[in-house]
Amino acid sequence: MSIREPDWIQENPWKAFGNTVLSLDPPNHTKARRLFSRWFTPKLIKQWVEATKTSMEEILAGYKPGQVIDGHFDLGVVPTHTTMAQVLGFPDGEVEPLFWALWNAMLIQATDPAPGTREKSIESLDYMFNTTAKLLKEKEESPGNGLADELLAASKRGEITEREVLENMVLFYMSGAPNPAYLVGAGLEIFAEHPEVLREYRDNPGAREQIVNEIARLNPVELLLTRFPTQDIEIAGISIPAGSMVKFPIGAVNRDPKIFDSPHKFDFTRPIDASRNLTFGLGTHSCAGQLIARAEIDIIFTMIAERFTEVTIAQEPIRVITDRLVAYDKMPVTLS
Repeated sequence: MSIREPDWIQENPWKAFGNTVLSLDPPNHTKARRLFSRWFTPKLIKQWVEATKTSMEEILAGYKPGQVIDGHFDLGVVPTHTTMAQVLGFPDGEVEPLFWALWNAMLIQATDPAPGTREKSIESLDYMFNTTAKLLKEKEESPGNGLADELLAASKRGEITEREVLENMVLFYMSGAPNPAYLVGAGLEIFAEHPEVLREYRDNPGAREQIVNEIARLNPVELLLTRFPTQDIEIAGISIPAGSMVKFPIGAVNRDPKIFDSPHKFDFTRPIDASRNLTFGLGTHSCAGQLIARAEIDIIFTMIAERFTEVTIAQEPIRVITDRLVAYDKMPVTLS
């Protein structure tokens, strides 16, 4: 199964990331991933999520119990974007436009994009790349010690191209928040519906990983994996010719009744072997940032659980969704 699109696929604006892990098969994928993998070791992640903690402390310090707050943006997007910006050595920037620029850029990946989507995607990609290029130029004039600085130095040594630096920095700067932030919002909905889970998160640290895993199983933010077989194959008795497009619906896989008992039920007590899911991908293209995403989510949930005993949905959350991905537009909650 290849991630590279065959020639019959219409030119996709998303090919702007053609030099990143999003668009490469091994061995080129392995080389591209090596550019940043050492920055996301468990040891360093503990350091990075201190930024998540600091951001949350600032947010909660100004919060009055019972006040309406956006559980997705304020408690999810802001602290996780701040964390990734620190990893890269970039300023936070205008967080909300950056978040929605990535969303608009990804709309082109829907199976049947609405009219005008291509133009919107290109406009958003231009914004993302121009914003990041400006930050990289500023960084060359005032170096620091972030991941962006390391890649710029590698470029000057001739180890990677300037284009590779730009594409990777756009990818990380723009995508550091959406996936963990959506799971934060989904988790707050779970806490509101099942207050005992919030209590368990506070009182039983040993259960926290399982709780996050079950939230992720039921709430994948990226809903489809698309691959292209490089040879004729057969799956479940269906013949699939080489070069055709295969879409794997992650939401359906994560609720497969052959794998999960009571698949639509939130049950964090499932044994770990019976709770594995594809929310963060699988194999070669598993999410490179899933360890830091899980750590950020744990910090956010722990700080909420330690300070509050109840999460209430103030108004019905508004989701924006395609068959490719989902996000919250509005998610008003109260903490008390």
